[in-house]
Amino acid sequence: MVDFTNLNSLAASLLVETCFRLGLRQAVICPGSRSSPLTVALARHGGIDCVVSLDERSASFFALGHGKRTGQPVALVCTSGTAAANFLPAIIEAHYSQVPLLVLTGDRPPRLRHCRAGQTIDQNKLYGHYPQWQTELALPEPNMDYCHYLRQTAIHSWQKCFWPGLGVVHLNCPFDEPLVPLEDGSECLEHLAREFDEEHFYRGLTTFAAMNQGEVISLPSSSVTSAFSPPQPDFSPLGLILVGVLPGGETPALLTDILAIARALHYPVLCDALCSLRNYDDGQTALITNYDFLIRCPSWAKQLVPKQIIQIGELPTSKALRNWLSTIDCPRYILNFHGENLDPLQGQTIYLPTSVAQVADYLDSQRLTPDAEQKSYAHSWQEKQRQSQTIIISALADAHTPLMVAQLAHCLAPQTNLLVANSLPVRWLEFFWPVNGDHHRMFVNRGANGIDGTLSTAMGIAHRSPGETVLLTGDLSLLHDSNGFLNQSQMQGNLTIILLNNNGGGIFQTLPIAQCEDVFETYFATPQGVDFSQLCRTYGVEHQIITNLWELKEQWPRNNSTSIRVLEIIGDRRQEAQWLKSLQAQFSCADSLIQ
Repeated sequence: MVDFTNLNSLAASLLVETCFRLGLRQAVICPGSRSSPLTVALARHGGIDCVVSLDERSASFFALGHGKRTGQPVALVCTSGTAAANFLPAIIEAHYSQVPLLVLTGDRPPRLRHCRAGQTIDQNKLYGHYPQWQTELALPEPNMDYCHYLRQTAIHSWQKCFWPGLGVVHLNCPFDEPLVPLEDGSECLEHLAREFDEEHFYRGLTTFAAMNQGEVISLPSSSVTSAFSPPQPDFSPLGLILVGVLPGGETPALLTDILAIARALHYPVLCDALCSLRNYDDGQTALITNYDFLIRCPSWAKQLVPKQIIQIGELPTSKALRNWLSTIDCPRYILNFHGENLDPLQGQTIYLPTSVAQVADYLDSQRLTPDAEQKSYAHSWQEKQRQSQTIIISALADAHTPLMVAQLAHCLAPQTNLLVANSLPVRWLEFFWPVNGDHHRMFVNRGANGIDGTLSTAMGIAHRSPGETVLLTGDLSLLHDSNGFLNQSQMQGNLTIILLNNNGGGIFQTLPIAQCEDVFETYFATPQGVDFSQLCRTYGVEHQIITNLWELKEQWPRNNSTSIRVLEIIGDRRQEAQWLKSLQAQFSCADSLIQ
């Protein structure tokens, strides 16, 4: 698969073939001239699936979504100039979410820079510190030394997508003319082609893939105990576990190990809906979902104070939970399998440089017997959750959008991919997504918490996915990335978009800024008044308005063949904000009501 037509064809095809042998199977390509050698090499390879995207920002989030689902690097290709700059938001998200991306930007040779040659900007370290490795490739040369250099650089680049954690690698790729694969009359490449022994050149090169979370910093079994010293938690009674978004992605094995830890310690688990753990109910673990409401009750907040906390992943999203945690003076151990600071509260946290799997194995070897105090503490959480659930279910009868979100879990087929847009959809999910055993896989762009690229991320997740993918999004998030619909013909898979349309930024309606009526609607809520049925017709996307729960439930199992459909649920952000405020007040202001 190495093309000796000219120097650029040689360089690009050698880079692509090396990455293919390492495991590259997906590329997202944006059209452009300076990146022509890379585009041709990828398109002609035959073993790499290539998606073409007109919009670089949409392309980069499509690649991000596919990388999130597969855990494998996606090659992301564009030409020189501002095209490359449009990749930055997705690269930032990939950095913080620990998603592997291999970014290949075409560029002019150094002699054509800083002289106002067209479409030329400074692309060296264009993405700042967000890539975990970046370099500019040398200009192609007609010798085996260059081939060896490019092979080893490609190997290093691929491995740096996985180590020390999953992340972004940027290769700036300068090419001189001719950019197209036409013979340039150079006889030196004929000699090089005769000298090139493909079998010997790639000898010993094997695929390199990510390990799951439980193996990220695996230690020999004899060293498991040493991972806890110093410090070594004593697993005291009155302990609980916090589980939030898990940087680097999730695997069923990781979630199973978290449940094993909770069972061994008999600790209740406060699990964010943005982690898939709520969808892995084993019937034996106290999975607490209503914690945001429980701790708003002053008497319950005092009764539920733990003596020890184990944090896995990031803190859950709930601001009420974070405020409660900031008042608690007890050890909080963070399983720090990626070495990041995961404590925005800046508390006296204790980091354990070990993996979830190691902790699960360690506890299994200890065969701990939880005492009566811990059992009583876990039971107290469960009992208060049952009491709170009665209040919440009663309140949901008077809500429209929150009720739809709460019931969505019971509509979807098992093992559905669900991407949740940031802002209000995240909050509805956190408050009302129920515990279930359907193994839905949750996705969210929570690295930088932006609303950009949401649709394209969902399409990347859906691309070549064996199951169905659902995007839960607000109207502004969908409009922000409506260019993503242009990739519909490229996406091979099914995507259902649950559009929560409240005509504006509903999250702002729940914040204090909503009281500033003179500026709120224009500068914060920013209603767009878009007719989504017309927008969908423009892109050839199926659209349907859902007015009640029965209509939502009858959408599954899916009975049509269109790749993308939009199910629009129209809400009222003012009424929803007032309803939520009233529900929260029942817990924060009325101890007698829930005792």
